[in-house]
Amino acid sequence: MSDRHAAPKISPHLLLVLTALFWAGHWIVARAVHLEVTPASLSFWRWATAIAVLWPLAGRQLVRDWPVIRAHWKAIAFFSLTGNAVYNMVGYYGIRETTATNAVLIQSVTPALIPLFGLLLFRERIGFRALVGVAVSFCGVVAIVARLDLHVLANLQINRGDLFLLANVALWALYTVCLRWKPPSLSQLSFLLACSLFGMVPMLPIYAADLAAGGRMALAWGPVLTILYLGIFPSVACFLMWGKGVQAIGPGPAGAYLYLIPPFGALMAIAFLGERLHLYHVVGMALIFAGVWLAARGRRR
Repeated sequence: MSDRHAAPKISPHLLLVLTALFWAGHWIVARAVHLEVTPASLSFWRWATAIAVLWPLAGRQLVRDWPVIRAHWKAIAFFSLTGNAVYNMVGYYGIRETTATNAVLIQSVTPALIPLFGLLLFRERIGFRALVGVAVSFCGVVAIVARLDLHVLANLQINRGDLFLLANVALWALYTVCLRWKPPSLSQLSFLLACSLFGMVPMLPIYAADLAAGGRMALAWGPVLTILYLGIFPSVACFLMWGKGVQAIGPGPAGAYLYLIPPFGALMAIAFLGERLHLYHVVGMALIFAGVWLAARGRRR
């Protein structure tokens, strides 16, 4: 068959840029509809949408892999809590009470937390430089949540939303460092679908309680399009694009594209939400990036 009829190949670099863009956009749209949909509703319907998208792609494979999933159900349940619906709900509670700019900048501390969790949980050896990097990144987060104001720290006036986002970051770092527990025979798509289904188990009573307490999702275009975006792009498409990008150019070079998330997110927050970029955002981002760089170099030693 002639190559002229072959499907055009998409650049892995473009896939990785789009992944960073869609992941950054996740916090922008979540903040945009925070008055119209509760965190429990947003998380529940996001992953219900993701399951609907994933089932045609991986449903048969999931059925074939069921003996493996059943044998490792505790690990799957753990990953579903730290990387799916409940994990997202924690972040959505945070985004209600802080800015999208804060959200994307706080997310960028994740790479520095991963080696720290590796040390605490698995006694992975990391160098002194990595520990300094974690400390520097933490100072960057403090600069953002305290707004470079010592009175905020002295009076413990830290925004509760920022604390929820820190918990969200910690859960994702925990998820990442524990991926060694993923059953090796389980494909990535089957793993994602299994975790999505398991994650809905605790979300069902949480969502029911939210509805009983008066929680709602406004049946308007904004919330509906937001849920479709969250369920299709950050939950499924980004996962697939990230996998193809990493496979094509390697995990190291691909990881550098994650640094696009904070500037993408900050620019979108300014353009679409009318947020302002303050000096404490710039200082915090600089400290976080410096700390992540130190942590990455220290971990390789």
